[in-house]
Amino acid sequence: MRLTRNRSALLFIGAVGLGSLLTLVEASIPGLSYWVLALAVYWLALVIAWAWTFRPDSGRRTPARWMFVPLALVLGTGLLVTVDAPLHARFALSEPSLERYARSVRSDYVSERWWGLYRVDHVEKIPEGARFMVTSLTMDWKSYGFAYSPDRAPDPEGGSYEHFKGPWYIWTDGP
Repeated sequence: MRLTRNRSALLFIGAVGLGSLLTLVEASIPGLSYWVLALAVYWLALVIAWAWTFRPDSGRRTPARWMFVPLALVLGTGLLVTVDAPLHARFALSEPSLERYARSVRSDYVSERWWGLYRVDHVEKIPEGARFMVTSLTMDWKSYGFAYSPDRAPDPEGGSYEHFKGPWYIWTDGP
């Protein structure tokens, strides 16, 4: 059974799928990077394309059957982002690698490496454990990352920390 034979419908569904995927990837890191601006423009273009499909002179008054697919993608993406599922899922897959490295980090760290599914730009040993910067130059001029501190909450002198899960904190540094 074919969903549609309309090539523009398939292109539109693919474009919405790509937008959803990119949005989920962006939502899987702490903080908002500048890619959010590009994603906003992309989603705006998709909304314009959607509206163009149902313009008054198009002769179409009711949505085609294939339109439920992009709508389901948008609603599913919105729901997943709202409950922070991308961040928790990506972190859960990366946690063993990050924890293994956090337990063995020394002051002579190696930066710009992949640990799990995160590209770690900067690693710093702190008295309570270690912290990893995974997002830099965000829209609010801050850097974000994760801090590992198994014994107690990290000292707020080196940035602000918000408890994430277990011995992990989301670390923010900047103005």
